[in-house]
Amino acid sequence: MKVRIQPPFYSPLQIEGGIGQATTTEVELDRSVKNTFIITIAILILSILLFPGSVWSMTLIRFATLAPEGSAWMNTMHELDEEIRQQSGGEVGFKFYPNMSMGDEKDVIRKMRFGQINGAGFTGFGLGEILPEIRILELPYLFRNEEELDYVIDKLNYYFQEKLSERGFILLDWADVGWVYFLSKKPAAQPEDLSSLKVWMWQGDPLAAAFFAELKTSPVPLSIMDVHMSLQTGLVNAVYCSPLAALLLQWFTKVEYISDIPFTYSIGAVLVDKKTFDRLSPEIQSMLLETSRKHLRKLVIRSRKDNEEAYDQLLKEGLKQAPSTQAQRYEMMELGQRVHQRLTDDLFPRDLLEMLYETLSEYRSESENE
Repeated sequence: MKVRIQPPFYSPLQIEGGIGQATTTEVELDRSVKNTFIITIAILILSILLFPGSVWSMTLIRFATLAPEGSAWMNTMHELDEEIRQQSGGEVGFKFYPNMSMGDEKDVIRKMRFGQINGAGFTGFGLGEILPEIRILELPYLFRNEEELDYVIDKLNYYFQEKLSERGFILLDWADVGWVYFLSKKPAAQPEDLSSLKVWMWQGDPLAAAFFAELKTSPVPLSIMDVHMSLQTGLVNAVYCSPLAALLLQWFTKVEYISDIPFTYSIGAVLVDKKTFDRLSPEIQSMLLETSRKHLRKLVIRSRKDNEEAYDQLLKEGLKQAPSTQAQRYEMMELGQRVHQRLTDDLFPRDLLEMLYETLSEYRSESENE
């Protein structure tokens, strides 16, 4: 490769021997450029051998969620993405698909299995599509407060981590959806009230199906993506969700009442595909897990506060509380116990239910003795 220095820096007329004849200066420049080129290539090759991930590629986790932009969920995920990119030196990051843009949770799971999506934030419904027995944490009238839930999840976390891993998913951490209430056109405080309503049921949800079977009512199975329109058309006139979800999804605008007590707690979690996770170095894996836990545990605290405020906001927006008597609450709790038994050895094994009951009893005993 010959380099000729053009005017005004060096004129061909000044080259000894005339135009077209290389001088000593040109030859030296030629060799210098070649040497620089060879050294550069050598450095690149050495870098590839020593640091293959950091030089040529980054692992981009394509992440889907039902949550819309601007929600606490998405704000937390953006914070997590920013920190993990900085900590990993750009080796790993997220690309987000919020607001159901990748479809219902069943659609997201299918896309994860085909490698189109690498991670997602799931509600209990989506988690149950992957690992049915995880829905045991959402049994109706199981927990009295969030502290009981936290204690049980902490004790059983290892079990669910292993089971999810066996199915090809890594649990980054849990992320609550919140206490679940009925929202309806008419007051719904007892089984008879719900039986007279056209209640939405998340299509394909075995836990909800068992609950409504005990209520002796026929729900309307729909994808979560079709609920708002179905409320508008009157296909359904009752739904169930957390207060925050009622606000974000705008379902509250189509109903008039909200129950005074919740009937279950909706769990959530963030998962990544195991194949994607296994491509990361052990150091980056640990970094991703630790950073995710830090941010998602902050999200749990934030979500619980937001749900409390959302319930109050729904009342300010004009929803009326559907009051229930103590007798009606006991009746619903007894119904919940029948659901527990109905799903045992079907949705989850009996020994897992016994383990959960034992853990819950352990916590309540400790709390009473404090």
